[in-house]
Amino acid sequence: MATSLTVNFPWGSLLRGILGYDDAVLAGLARLLAPGAEATILTSVLPRDNAPPPPPADALARAYARHGLGLVEARGATRVEVAASHSTWAKRLRVGVERPVLWLRARLPRRQLAV
Repeated sequence: MATSLTVNFPWGSLLRGILGYDDAVLAGLARLLAPGAEATILTSVLPRDNAPPPPPADALARAYARHGLGLVEARGATRVEVAASHSTWAKRLRVGVERPVLWLRARLPRRQLAV
């Protein structure tokens, strides 16, 4: 199990899952994480990308919660965060300059011991 997970600029089914449109993807992501682990995700979607738009944060939080994940943060990424990803794909797309970037952080809670 992973203690942390980073997903930078997913596409296709991974993107749909990260945005809460594919429960199988979120279930798989949750299975990868150790209790207390976090997933950090950078994504960028425009209408012309032929991909679903990012849902409102509350809808995204509900999708993540269905799989035991807490959505800790959902906001626009800074240029520094985009640059720190070292993504060549982001550079080609001019992400953060000409495209908005969504920063997501989710956590799998630590398991509680039965008393």
